Amino acid sequence: MIVDKRMEYMKFQIMVKRFLCIIGFWSSENSNIFFKNLLFLHLSFFIMPIIGVINFFKTHISNIHLATKGLSVLVGFSTVIVKVACFVINRKDINDLYKILDPYVDELLNKSGISDVILKGITNFRRLCKVAAGFVTVSCSSYAIAPILSIISQWRHEKRPIRYNLIYPTAYPWEHPASGFLYNCHFLNEYLTTFSIITVTASIDSVFVYYVFQIIGMIREISHHMSRFDQGNADAIIRQCCQQYEILLECRRKVEKIFGPIILWSMGTNAIILCAVIFQLSHAKTIPFTVIVICAAYAGLKLTQIFIFAWAGLQLTIESENLIDTIYAANWLGNKRTMTSILMLLTQKPLVLTACSLSTVSIDMFVSVINTTISYYLLLKTFEADT
Repeated sequence: MIVDKRMEYMKFQIMVKRFLCIIGFWSSENSNIFFKNLLFLHLSFFIMPIIGVINFFKTHISNIHLATKGLSVLVGFSTVIVKVACFVINRKDINDLYKILDPYVDELLNKSGISDVILKGITNFRRLCKVAAGFVTVSCSSYAIAPILSIISQWRHEKRPIRYNLIYPTAYPWEHPASGFLYNCHFLNEYLTTFSIITVTASIDSVFVYYVFQIIGMIREISHHMSRFDQGNADAIIRQCCQQYEILLECRRKVEKIFGPIILWSMGTNAIILCAVIFQLSHAKTIPFTVIVICAAYAGLKLTQIFIFAWAGLQLTIESENLIDTIYAANWLGNKRTMTSILMLLTQKPLVLTACSLSTVSIDMFVSVINTTISYYLLLKTFEADT
């Protein structure tokens, strides 16, 4: 059983490492210049599509259906850019977390009697990341393959001239033919943008869950030590637990600094995107199978993203509450020398993750996004009725 859990953790670690390698963020201090600047290359792919989508939105601002379609894509682009910006700005903190957490957890797993406790629930953490990566891959791949399927359909039905569509709803402010070299450049750029969306989204969402799981492992180690508290080793255990708790608080601070803006932005924008998907489906007279796949995968991705953040934050809080219960139940009553230290530990509030000190990362956040989505949709329906 413990061997299976260790294999799960190793697979989780390898998956996150591969994702971060693609965007140039796995232990990047000792990397070459190209690897360190790989994330900027991903960002550069978004320049032309963003210009095209913004112009599309401005051109069709009076058509609420087309404007909503352009806005949802634009918001999706902006979410990826915010994630990249947060990682670039906080590169040092990301490297610090890697240096602290990875060796720490690896050392814990080599200790007998504690690795099973540390790895409890590892399968759920890894599976959630795989589900999110699957949703983003399916939704983006469906977007990317739609123009190709359109060309094949026109060719089979002998429609001439064949209309070559791009991936995203764009209206570039410069002239470009419907085929030829310039069209191929736009088409290739949008495919590279799609690839960047997949890799950046899967990487950053997965690494958040990965770091939270490692922090939970540190909490479980402290609980494990406190559950074996006795009069003979009281001072040593309390001193060790306090030192570990300081490291724990520092890691939480870094996670909030890196991911706080990402989570806060995702809360607002994912509600907008979900609203746009529902609105577009409600106006479709006939819904092709490819559109169903795209919308289902896209909505699933946005719901899964928020759920991952909320669920991981909830698990951290639950483990922190369990730690306080363990400290309270420890064998410390009657020991006046350690009683003061224990009481100080008991006064600590359960650890919670916050997004920019504005919102607590918990399941309530997920419910809030659903409620906001419904509110946005009803507001759009009101605007539509007025026009």
